[in-house]
Amino acid sequence: MSKPAVPALVLGLVGAICAAAQKPGTPYLYFRLNTPRGMQTLEPGRPAQVPNNKAIALEVCIRATNVEDQFEQPQIRALNQHPEYFANRPPPNITLTLHRVLPGGRPGSMEDMPFRVNSSGGGKDLAVYFVNVDLDMLEERTVRLQRAEQFIGWMLAQSPDARSHLLATTAGKQRLVEHFEESYINNPPGDYEITARYTPTTAENWKGTLVSAPARLRVVNAGDFFDVIKAQQAAKVGKVR
Repeated sequence: MSKPAVPALVLGLVGAICAAAQKPGTPYLYFRLNTPRGMQTLEPGRPAQVPNNKAIALEVCIRATNVEDQFEQPQIRALNQHPEYFANRPPPNITLTLHRVLPGGRPGSMEDMPFRVNSSGGGKDLAVYFVNVDLDMLEERTVRLQRAEQFIGWMLAQSPDARSHLLATTAGKQRLVEHFEESYINNPPGDYEITARYTPTTAENWKGTLVSAPARLRVVNAGDFFDVIKAQQAAKVGKVR
């Protein structure tokens, strides 16, 4: 269920506070987007365009005042981590919020957007600490299951000999459906705002909470996730022939 729209005045005040906190000479939090042309720093008010059928590859970055400043390595809780990943290490110190900008609504009208995160870790580059975040927005599960079943039907039509192997048991088919349902990505086209928050959890390093300025993402329709795979497979078959 969507939460009430966020008033534009509140968002404006938050943005002003974030901008003031990110003046030169102080540490600040920001996003970089991994694009086919390389890393792009996201700037408030300038939407970065991303396709609907791919995870959004981000880096959440802490810019320290200088190389000698000591910060915790940014960490985020992610789906691809072992359940006990944080059992013997400090808890995650990065959290994200994602809002969809409501089309046709009042300026600043937004709603919460569910999303999931995978992460391959992070590192440090001189005075910048970062953590990788692959984010996608969750389509309704009924839709994901339907698209997964349709894709499996297409696979079987391409290779009838695989039918007995893939559908040998009901449990086997269910595992296959769940695999493709989990893989399916469909970020609904539209404009979104994403914000990061860094809250250190240990006493040895820099103390204080950092909040990024809201970054804008614009999702554009680049085709259905499975339809793109089908087209790629058809192109490979055409080359072989």
